[in-house]
Amino acid sequence: MDGDMSEFTYIKTDAQFGEFLERLSARGVETIAADIEGEFNLHVYGERFCLLQLYDGHEQVVVDPFTVSADSIKKLLESPDPAKVTYDSASDRLLLAKSHGITMAGIVDLRPAVELLEFPKQDLSSVIRATIGGTESGSKKKFQQYNWTRRPLDRGAIEYALQDVLHLFSVRDVLFERLRADGLMERYEEENQRRQDRLPDVNRKPGVFRTERHKRLTREQKREFERLHTIRDRHARELDLPPNTVVRNDDLFGLVTGRLAPEQIAGNRRMPEARLRSIKDQFAGRDPQ
Repeated sequence: MDGDMSEFTYIKTDAQFGEFLERLSARGVETIAADIEGEFNLHVYGERFCLLQLYDGHEQVVVDPFTVSADSIKKLLESPDPAKVTYDSASDRLLLAKSHGITMAGIVDLRPAVELLEFPKQDLSSVIRATIGGTESGSKKKFQQYNWTRRPLDRGAIEYALQDVLHLFSVRDVLFERLRADGLMERYEEENQRRQDRLPDVNRKPGVFRTERHKRLTREQKREFERLHTIRDRHARELDLPPNTVVRNDDLFGLVTGRLAPEQIAGNRRMPEARLRSIKDQFAGRDPQ
């Protein structure tokens, strides 16, 4: 059921997406493989849903959420039918909920199967090799930090994005066969449903607040860290730059622990010098916010 990526359909309008849904219905498709690509404060500010990859065993599709409406995409992703085979969908579900208000339904997440079968390596590339074989594509590393907000997308990037969904059906079949052989299928189904029932926490604080480094701060230092983080976040949003590019997390920790003074913060070539000066003044309390 794996495809060869020689042909794919790029969908960039609601009308094209509607036609694709009609083709799924006409073919009687009950299950599709699904994955997304996103931007996570790597190239620009914020988390953004950038691409939806779909495969039904017949047609390879990439959907551009920059031009296809959230309402159109919801019709597919929020419906329990067809079922969506995914891998480790927690971060995808969170991004979809935060960026587009989409609550994905009908998920067949293969990650719980891998955990129940106790695979030693549980990243998808390792799971693919352990179940259906194959070697790492040369494009894998090239596009791991690709800027998915850019348009037009490189063809190579699209083919990279499609790689995983093209294998999900075959991986599913192997995993489900092993689950049944080990008497674990019922436990998998329960765990898969339990994870879907847990709604994404769209109000969760950024990851830096959940690090061990932050936990070790005193209560006063945590308050100061939040103040500095808020200042940095506002500037990052205005500049459309990743927060860690505006001021590094290491520098925020250095400021609140007294190892660094605002004047010692290093600049970045992507940020205007006047803006850096304003940030330093606000960190030091010299400039009204």
